[in-house]
Amino acid sequence: MCWYKITLAVVALGSSVMADDLGFVEEFKAIESDWYVANYDFSHPKFDTDWRDDLVQIKEGLSLALAPQKGSGNRFVGSSIRREEPTRFGRYEVNMKPAKGAGLVTGFFVYTGPHYGTRHDEIDIEFLGQDTTKMHIAWFVDGEMTAHLVDLGFDAADAMVRYAFEWHPDVLKWYANDVLIFEHHISDGPIPSEPSRLFLNLWAVDPSIANWAGTAAADQHGSAEIEHVRFIPFL
Repeated sequence: MCWYKITLAVVALGSSVMADDLGFVEEFKAIESDWYVANYDFSHPKFDTDWRDDLVQIKEGLSLALAPQKGSGNRFVGSSIRREEPTRFGRYEVNMKPAKGAGLVTGFFVYTGPHYGTRHDEIDIEFLGQDTTKMHIAWFVDGEMTAHLVDLGFDAADAMVRYAFEWHPDVLKWYANDVLIFEHHISDGPIPSEPSRLFLNLWAVDPSIANWAGTAAADQHGSAEIEHVRFIPFL
């Protein structure tokens, strides 16, 4: 039996269903004010992508798109959406079909860093479009990254699948279709602890890290589909 509390009574609020004061189920019937959609040129050594809000759309859930652009420092425009309210320990779930294509990354993760007045802590689920039969699992503690590539045994880009990570004070766990696929215990190294914001994004990598995710063709397009997101706090 899980040791955390799940409140069964729910109340509809816009496109979100609130499980309690902290938990939620987001079905993306609309993009509500508790989500921020990025719309700016992005300068980062690992990204070949600027953010455009018109590429984040509601289509029987959430659709994240990527497309080529000309006349800018970055070759592509992509999609990024984040939840405004920080959260911490709990189970984070997404029903997702990631984008396929060399050089593309579909992300579902929690992040905080200097922009929010904290150290850099992060917990990631990422799909590298050059091989979507694997999940890239990573976490950062004060900017120090640990990462693993886990074979799923299926192609994530073929169908909608539920993925999750559980963030406990002393252990991290990752799941695909409710099957535990990886875990990390604090006895083996530190675990993120800063309250963080939940993100979903689709982007193309800079050619300098092509050895990690491949290189996107100049005319590359991509699309990732999300049915819903859920957060169950550990109380």
